[in-house]
Amino acid sequence: MQMNKMPSVGTTLTYGEAIKAYDRFERSMLEKVYGTEILPAVGLYDLLWQLESLAQKFGIGGKGAFSRLKKEIRSFSSERTALANGVNGERFYLLQDESALRQHDETHLFKVGIDGGKLAGDLDEALELLSKESAKTDEYGSAYSPDCLERDSDRLGKDPFMKWAGIGFCVMMACLGISMLVHSVFQIGFCSKWFI
Repeated sequence: MQMNKMPSVGTTLTYGEAIKAYDRFERSMLEKVYGTEILPAVGLYDLLWQLESLAQKFGIGGKGAFSRLKKEIRSFSSERTALANGVNGERFYLLQDESALRQHDETHLFKVGIDGGKLAGDLDEALELLSKESAKTDEYGSAYSPDCLERDSDRLGKDPFMKWAGIGFCVMMACLGISMLVHSVFQIGFCSKWFI
């Protein structure tokens, strides 16, 4: 992503210029991930949701790039909302009057607070991490391959609760089986005394 897509932090622009810059930057981030075909149907929160779910799927959600990216996308969206509404919502009230809104956007200043280069770099890092992790897995191979049980046991072995729950269940079933066997032996013994 080019650095000139987003003005640097601290740059003062008119609202009209800032809105165009933020729209261009968001569009370039979304184009990087989705392409231009479905761009009108997605937003930054869609991108954030999808990246979070993929990171969770591959078990890399706690890695640095994703936590930073999540924080920065939320900051960007928050600042963009503040830009769209104006100070104390004054721009929101002008939406019905196009000339007053245009005048507001040409005369009022907005100070950029988001580092676009850092945000774009974190997006690139997160996408690279996802591509490395997705290359290691086979969506269908994990269900049908011979070493499927081994991979599942490795995955479950990392969660101590699942490991101990499995062991506890096996012990409980063994105790139940032994008690049923002992009960059967006593029942046979009692029944044989009555009939002899």
